[in-house]
Amino acid sequence: MLKYDSFYFQCPHCHAWLEGRNLKAEMVNQAILYSDGKVLNDNLITTPQKMIMCPSCGHIFWVEKPEEPFITYEKPDTEVYSWNTWRFYGISFSDNKGKMALVNHYKTFLRKSHYEPKKEIYLRRFLWWAYNDLHRNHQHVRLRYWLNGFMSFGVWHCNRKMILEGEKLFLKNYKDFTSNLKRLLALLEKHPEEQIDLELPEIYRELRQFDKAKELLEQVGSRTHFTNEMLRHSKWKDPRVFMVTG
Repeated sequence: MLKYDSFYFQCPHCHAWLEGRNLKAEMVNQAILYSDGKVLNDNLITTPQKMIMCPSCGHIFWVEKPEEPFITYEKPDTEVYSWNTWRFYGISFSDNKGKMALVNHYKTFLRKSHYEPKKEIYLRRFLWWAYNDLHRNHQHVRLRYWLNGFMSFGVWHCNRKMILEGEKLFLKNYKDFTSNLKRLLALLEKHPEEQIDLELPEIYRELRQFDKAKELLEQVGSRTHFTNEMLRHSKWKDPRVFMVTG
């Protein structure tokens, strides 16, 4: 069971109140880490959402470091929009339509405005993750995930169908996926302070530049399970996102 600290903030346009939540730090150790850097805990992303669309008026705004008086930890004595009404724009991750809706949100944000590099990196990273969500956990399509008792046949069959359909959507949008990754790569190389651990070799691997990925990984001083797994997938010439730990 996840534990959160709730806070409340206002839309700067219509002044509607929204509920936000911060995941308690001690819960992060129970998370699942993927090769693209996305971290999930009980299927909920642990990275804070900074681009927000108000569920009341549709105004889009950015929250970097919310501070008083913009936010409060005391629940206002008025109607408050719950976290689920605005978190990831109210979309559902239970099917591929919802996952594609999230992709399209980020593409729309990037088309509508010019952002400073830090914000553009954030949006392009989240677009990358959203594309990968279409076939994340692809290993679950294997028959052994049912035979080993990880899940019932019904759950396995439904998950398998959704992941395979998601894979088709991913391939259909592959040109946009690679275009976004190339732009993200250029930004991160220009602004190394915005990089997260092993992000560059992972981008090269997903762009199918396996030799470059291996070159960067072999330069890492301290070998970890994460590094070794990425090296292994690079040597296999496997460009698909994979679960590192969890």
